[in-house]
Amino acid sequence: MEPDHVLVDVDALRAYLLDYCGTAMFSGFPAALLDVADVDGASPEELVSIAERLGVDLARFAVGE
Repeated sequence: MEPDHVLVDVDALRAYLLDYCGTAMFSGFPAALLDVADVDGASPEELVSIAERLGVDLARFAVGE
């Protein structure tokens, strides 16, 4: 049975999402600027929600067991 919650390294997730959205913005998707602004000011819960919306595998950012 998989756990309901996973502890996520929020700082690493935020850095990844900023890079991900920033790269998209400069690769011809200017609307990604809105995502950059959202990620920059997001709470940990909001970061997880943004990552899920973008299809990011949160297991990459799992901390400890």
